[in-house]
Amino acid sequence: GDGETVSAEMQGTILSVDVAEGEEVAAGDVVCVLEAMKMENDVVAERGGTVTQVLVAPGDSVDMDDVLVVLE
Repeated sequence: GDGETVSAEMQGTILSVDVAEGEEVAAGDVVCVLEAMKMENDVVAERGGTVTQVLVAPGDSVDMDDVLVVLE
C-alpha cells in the first residue's frame, strides 16, 4: 500500500512481533525485535498510525531494508 513502512535496519532474525494488524501504534513503539550478531535490537515505528500489514513472523530471516510492518 501507500502507507508508512517499518524496515529492517540490518540483517538478522525476527525474535518477536509485538504488533498485530489493526492495532494503533505511537511513534517510538516497538513493532518487533530483531536479533543480529547475538544482540537484540528493538525495531520501532518512526511515527504513529494503524498497522495495516505485518509481513514477518518470529523465526523469519530478514535482510537490511526488508519491509517488516506497514502503517497507515
